[in-house]
Amino acid sequence: SLMPIARSCRTEDDIEAWYPPGHGDFYQAFSNSGLLDEFVAQGKKHCFISNIDNLGATVDLNILNMCLNQNREFVMEVTDKTRADVKGGTLIQYEGKLRLLEAAQVPKE
Repeated sequence: SLMPIARSCRTEDDIEAWYPPGHGDFYQAFSNSGLLDEFVAQGKKHCFISNIDNLGATVDLNILNMCLNQNREFVMEVTDKTRADVKGGTLIQYEGKLRLLEAAQVPKE
């Protein structure tokens, strides 16, 4: 599917289109499901998220320590693309902010 595809480049018109399911909608889904309340009630403060296509992902203690020692609210680990990377997303600068642009959001033409 090519959904979600932004119908406008103005995020005020269609903010959800810029966050494909499984990425940016995590926070809203985590809260709306009630899982965030359970998480906090259990005294948890940190959450590790990995995409479903990266089931081998593990917590890197160096990154975790950086988050804790530098009081980071959010960290995203990214890698350079290779010739084998024919799908997925890329980071772009959009309206002065760093954003994730997924291939599914870009029309083939």
